[in-house]
Amino acid sequence: MSDDGRHVTEQTATLLWEACRRNPDPAAVRRALAGGADPAEAARAASDQRIGALLWRVLAAADSLDALGPDRFTLGDMVETLKMEAVLLLPRAVALAVGPLTEVGLEPVVFKGPAVAARYPEPGMRPMDDIDLLLPRADHQHALEVLGRAGWQVTRPGAGEHYDTVLSHREVPTFLLEVHYGLETASERPTALDSDSLWARRQPLQCAGTPAFGLPPAEEIVVLAAHAGKPHHRFVRLVWIADLAMIVGHAEEQHTAIDWERVLGVARTARCVPVVGVALAMAARAGLDAPSNLFPLPTSGWRGDSIRRLLSVTWPLTQLDLTDYQFNYALTDSRAARAGMLYRHLVLGHGLRNRARRLAGLGHRSLGPRP
Repeated sequence: MSDDGRHVTEQTATLLWEACRRNPDPAAVRRALAGGADPAEAARAASDQRIGALLWRVLAAADSLDALGPDRFTLGDMVETLKMEAVLLLPRAVALAVGPLTEVGLEPVVFKGPAVAARYPEPGMRPMDDIDLLLPRADHQHALEVLGRAGWQVTRPGAGEHYDTVLSHREVPTFLLEVHYGLETASERPTALDSDSLWARRQPLQCAGTPAFGLPPAEEIVVLAAHAGKPHHRFVRLVWIADLAMIVGHAEEQHTAIDWERVLGVARTARCVPVVGVALAMAARAGLDAPSNLFPLPTSGWRGDSIRRLLSVTWPLTQLDLTDYQFNYALTDSRAARAGMLYRHLVLGHGLRNRARRLAGLGHRSLGPRP
């Protein structure tokens, strides 16, 4: 990439990070645009990473919506649709999902989407496709029977590598319901997040007007960070980083201090300190102020190099520069797990590549003349 191209990428990425702030700075937005940020590229990236409404908000605050050109109308229509869904459909969807369960004595924890959206400054700023509920595995089948009587239909059962059951309801077709009895599969990075233990720490919550339960602040931050940093998520959506900035910013506005020592303790127990550290370091670009000394990150070797790429200002636009192996190795907390990954990468991977070459060679020879 030329110096000019790198500069444009940096300014465009800066615009995206600014959009993720709870209290964005209009002057910083105007500086990024004047410095060469590409509004069309920002709009495409924001749409892909689910922060289109946040980009609209920050450009409107800076009186710079015209910089979007033709994308202004597309983005504006999307924002209006999200607001309508948030005001008219989401409360009904949450009531249909949670109400039947609490009526029979179950206590579902709402996490991610609707629970986080309530901490955004305006309705419709946080898009979502589903409602995530967490219940103990022992309550899972009972919950499905209750939901079935309330009109929910299973669209994908929980089995095999899945740790939830997905349902849909004809009254709210734009939202799916995911009833979780776990958080990770065996093939994902081996953290020690335990869904039943998290559920046991639940606390009462009003979610879109419906009484439910949510996670305490420390547990919520760790779960959101671990979700964003899953091997197949790879921090590819800025909305997950905006979530952290919004919930911490909301807590500050409510004069509720985040117990960062508690966050660290939960992350240590779950063996995902590097994931949480990276998520918080990313969220610092969106205004989140967490004590970085509590979450030190690798600075040397392969892991340090990968972490530096993850934390680059241009990460939202250069994510493919980091391979799956580099990402997973850098963020895996367990030394034994990293050793196993390294063995598979260097030894087994090398052997598989050699075998593939040999098979390819045999295929080529079989096409030649017989002796």
